[in-house]
Amino acid sequence: MTALDSSAPCGCGGTTGGAATRTGGGPCGQDDLPVTPFDALRVAFGMLLGEDDFRVLMGNPRGKQMLHAAWLHGPGVLWGYGVHLDADGDRLRAAPGLAVDGWGRELALEAEACASLTAWATRWAQDHPAPSGPPGPPGPSAPDPCTGQPAPDPCPGGTTRRVTAWLAAEFASCPARPVPALADPCDITRRHDDYSRVAETVRVVVLGDEPPRRRPYHRLRVLFGLEGVTGPDDAAGREAAEAAARVRAAAPGRRAEQLLAEFRRLAAGDAVQDAPEREEGDACPQLFPVTEDHAPVVLAKLAFDVVTAPGCVRVANVDVDQRARTALLPTGALQELLCGLAPALLGETLSEDAGGPRLAPGSLRWSRGDTCLSLCFDRPVDRRSLEQALTITSLCERPEHGAGWARSTVAGVRLTDGGTRAVVDLELPPAHRLVRVLIRGTGPEPCYGTDPWVPFAGLTDGPAAGRHDGHDAVLTMHLHQHDCPDEHEHENQHDNQHGNQDTADTADTGRAAS
Repeated sequence: MTALDSSAPCGCGGTTGGAATRTGGGPCGQDDLPVTPFDALRVAFGMLLGEDDFRVLMGNPRGKQMLHAAWLHGPGVLWGYGVHLDADGDRLRAAPGLAVDGWGRELALEAEACASLTAWATRWAQDHPAPSGPPGPPGPSAPDPCTGQPAPDPCPGGTTRRVTAWLAAEFASCPARPVPALADPCDITRRHDDYSRVAETVRVVVLGDEPPRRRPYHRLRVLFGLEGVTGPDDAAGREAAEAAARVRAAAPGRRAEQLLAEFRRLAAGDAVQDAPEREEGDACPQLFPVTEDHAPVVLAKLAFDVVTAPGCVRVANVDVDQRARTALLPTGALQELLCGLAPALLGETLSEDAGGPRLAPGSLRWSRGDTCLSLCFDRPVDRRSLEQALTITSLCERPEHGAGWARSTVAGVRLTDGGTRAVVDLELPPAHRLVRVLIRGTGPEPCYGTDPWVPFAGLTDGPAAGRHDGHDAVLTMHLHQHDCPDEHEHENQHDNQHGNQDTADTADTGRAAS
């Protein structure tokens, strides 16, 4: 039992707390486990302390610890709490374990606990009468635990319905260790002993509805791709999507810095809009993220058949899915797991980008019967180096023709738009439909930029490139002007062209010799 007890006004005419729990109790500090995180005991010499003072002394650190765990860690299983079904097909058993619920209370299960599905199904069947109509197919009965043979169906001809439920652990407490005590003059029972301890325990229960899972920080979830923009009214989601676009558009060497700036800004907006969950009719917010009814920790998702007949209810075909639970990881494990991202992050942030030109992938345009190709760069390039670093090849997608890669001859390269747009002229169209365009930023003859004078850095969304070595850019596309049956004609044109060129070169050599 836990009471939220505080005399500080909440700003709307009431006081924070005063909420009774499931296990009983009430407001004004009458419960056995008070929670007073913002009410501390102040003592002075000669002061007479009473029961209420000791409750404040106990409730202050307890309340602060609960607030910390609830808001900064959230509900989940720390270890244990394995769930399995008994051989009788009815009892679910939860192994010892440790968890934290939605109010930040530790749920320590020291001995195995069990819950009966049949008992829950009986109550469920009373609240959900079977619809009229022919009965469904009966499910198999659980085997007899002694003989191992199928037991006779206790509900012959019953109606079978598939049900989804949830096995959860919830906080409970009970008084313990009575000791002698002075009788309270106002106690008509004149008790001369009272309990000196409160044992914090755990109940394992079956719930018909899943406790709502709190999903705060919508902006950050959209930023990291965990959620999407829910609709035209989702202003927070659109804000995060625009922030993600700015991160992607940042230079590779500045991307981590831009991500951190967007992360801080979006987290601040999410924190402003976050608030504790309210119960219907509450005028003041409570202390914890969720209400008491939503504080239990989910251990498993259950799916089973409920077979109902007059005077009979049983369960069959029980599926237990423990993956439905939330596991809380310790900080040390999170640190080591985050190190798995370090190679990708360090490769971008530690090496400063030299500012080489980059190719825009969507800028390639073919024209003039596929003999002219235009490309756009974000910075000026050197024409001579681009002409040497550019390779255009094509490959037939029908192996029966036996043709391999065919290399296209570049007749010339022209630059426009201040050196940021290149127009490549080919002597003939590519021989095949599958075309591969390669611009080298590495090797002995890379393409170079003129402002600054550094190697080509690859595609616009690629990693950082240095001033000594850049990155290659490779783009593959399909052209639709050719087909493989006509490819031999293109090959003959290529061969004739090269043959004529060889004849001309021989003639020039002979004239020079004479």
